[in-house]
Amino acid sequence: MTDEELFDALDGLWAYDTGSTDSGIHDEGLRERVKAELAKDLAGLSRLTKFTRRYLEAPYNVADVASFIRWLAHDMEIDL
Repeated sequence: MTDEELFDALDGLWAYDTGSTDSGIHDEGLRERVKAELAKDLAGLSRLTKFTRRYLEAPYNVADVASFIRWLAHDMEIDL
């Protein structure tokens, strides 16, 4: 999975799980592929770091980053 594919999947899954059901992605198979991709090695963490940086640019803010990190830990069960 390329970085862009991973980022698009994370963005869509997060959107759906946080209430944006029209623009989000509800795909449990994709969710499991994303989890497997991130669990491969430590590269997953650096990829997540790149992704969260996107949420520090307008129109997003630190609260969006915090929400994303909580979602990763709780909904996606990613050890951070």
